[in-house]
Amino acid sequence: MTHPMDSFFDEQNGALFKFFPGAEVRPGQRRMAEILYDAIEEGSQRRIQWLENGAGSVSPAVVQVLEAGTGVGKSLAYLLSALAGKKRPIVVSTRTKNLQQQLMDEDLPRAANILERPIKGVVVKGRGNYVCKKAWEELQQSPPDTFTIPDQKLWLKMGRWMTQTSQGDGDELGKSDDSPLWELMNARSERCTGRKCAQYESCFLTQLKQQASQADVIIVNHALLLADRQLRESDFGQVIPDAPILILDEAHELTDQITDSCAWSWSTRSMNLLISDLEEAAKHLKDPSQIPLYLPALRKAWADLQESVPSMPKVYALGDEAMDVNSLTLHLQAWQTCMDAMRHECQRLSMQKEKELGWEKLMDRIQYASQCLDQCLMSPEGWVSTLHRESKTFVRFQSNPVNVGDFFDRLLRQGFETVVLTSATLRGDSSFDHLQITLGLSRRECEASESVESPFDFQNQGLIFVPPGIPERRASATQVGEEIWLTHCQNSIERLCRASRGRAMILFTSRKMLEYFSPRLQVALPALTFFIQGQHQNRQGLLEEFRTTPQAVLLGLASFWQGVDLPGDSLVLVVVMALPFAPPDDPILQARMARLNEEDTLAGFTQLQVPLMALKLKQGMGRLIRTQKDRGVVAIMDPRILMPHEDPKGKSYARIVRASLPPFPVVREWETVETFLSSL
Repeated sequence: MTHPMDSFFDEQNGALFKFFPGAEVRPGQRRMAEILYDAIEEGSQRRIQWLENGAGSVSPAVVQVLEAGTGVGKSLAYLLSALAGKKRPIVVSTRTKNLQQQLMDEDLPRAANILERPIKGVVVKGRGNYVCKKAWEELQQSPPDTFTIPDQKLWLKMGRWMTQTSQGDGDELGKSDDSPLWELMNARSERCTGRKCAQYESCFLTQLKQQASQADVIIVNHALLLADRQLRESDFGQVIPDAPILILDEAHELTDQITDSCAWSWSTRSMNLLISDLEEAAKHLKDPSQIPLYLPALRKAWADLQESVPSMPKVYALGDEAMDVNSLTLHLQAWQTCMDAMRHECQRLSMQKEKELGWEKLMDRIQYASQCLDQCLMSPEGWVSTLHRESKTFVRFQSNPVNVGDFFDRLLRQGFETVVLTSATLRGDSSFDHLQITLGLSRRECEASESVESPFDFQNQGLIFVPPGIPERRASATQVGEEIWLTHCQNSIERLCRASRGRAMILFTSRKMLEYFSPRLQVALPALTFFIQGQHQNRQGLLEEFRTTPQAVLLGLASFWQGVDLPGDSLVLVVVMALPFAPPDDPILQARMARLNEEDTLAGFTQLQVPLMALKLKQGMGRLIRTQKDRGVVAIMDPRILMPHEDPKGKSYARIVRASLPPFPVVREWETVETFLSSL
């Protein structure tokens, strides 16, 4: 039976093979394109029927979940299936700016060549990446008193760049993400007055909005997409236009993204920016104001409120025994009093002839901050309040939703005809059932979810190795593990890294664990070169140095469990130190598990905690085999990955976890694994 996608993927006459002579045949890619094309057609038909029935202007989207194993070629599959029809624009959302640029520079041109027609694409980044013309004008009139060394260079480039840039994207300048100077002049939403701004028509964001409205494909990231969907009713409005098709790539992080994007959040950074903006606005006042008089008291009140959060870096629940809630409440009341006084003064100024200074916007920010901390302290049902001590001088107050299903429905499902969720890791076991819990998908949507397998020959390309006799890691005074486990891991890693001649990535589940093993491994393996997350340059630079250095070992934390692409001989060994369960004291996880445990005392563990761990483990293991030529070993220092009949320390839930993992053979013999590694 023929399918419209045959015109691209048919081995004899498909346009893909015409453009790429000798291209590899990928049945999974073809199947993925067929599934998504059909889902898009179904979404279009549902929309037509919805309107014919007079049911309203917004129809619920068809939601298609599709797990595509590594090597399937999912980007080209979803671009061709979406662009084959006439529905425009198509919004593609991915995880990072780097992945956005890869889609724009590599995948979209390939799709255009296969389609034999031009495709207009536009990359949209978060507002903070673009310069604000009004802020730049004000900064020229009143430059900062001091600069960091990188910002000195940035300042010297700015004048000429502003006359040349058509996008206003700070990445063109190579600005750093933590530049204090860029913070003073970027287009962050906190100070944007939208249509009320004199620069609105020439604003880079306004121009970007116009470009997006004319594009075939709009490439965004998840954080921006969710923030933009919530800005639909603001003065500036959304940058991303309404669209019939939304493709969420790297969708395994969507629950966390919604949890964070829909949170109430106020931090030291937010407070410092507010105070800085109040100071700056007050400088331009012609008449006397109370702002300069109120600022010292506001600073002190915030400093006192910060001090009421325990000093040890940690995420604290409101009911944590380390929290002094009485002290917190008293300091919060004092801070609220200062904020109220400041808000009333902003309100007074907004009613005078000072509207061009954005006093209404400042008043709104003060109001939001007050509401946010009230929300955190009251902790209403359905929300989890947390206090984040990130450093001696930085805290964040946050209130997150327990159930993100309503937000998924309102922000995503209700705004499109077809919503596609795709990733290499979406099944927590052999099914997609956990998406009912994490995203609120219906039973029917979970059952309609599909998986297309990787083209890699895992049976012959790699091994899973669990060292014989490895004990189960247990809690200890060091918070790393008992001595017997530490010693066994140390000896096993040394032996594995010698056999692999470096070319290894060791993935840790906590910084304390990394800090324990790092110096010991460097002493024990002096012939190898170690790269350690947090002790070297930025992520991309670290990965590039690792890739080009012989006999290298990379030690990484959470961010290195995904998004690391090192094909070839530079990586032949991935060591997973422990099954990556979320911390049991995570307040948000606790709240979600408690809701599930009301009906079944084990439901929180089996239906949520285990599937989430399996997804992260699968991500970590996915760093190893990136092409059909790659070979290597995943060594797991945790016997819980084994089933009870394989090891007395094994767990029954290992069957569920293993069902979602690449089907590598599992071996326990040192001779087998050392021989395999030595041959690579």
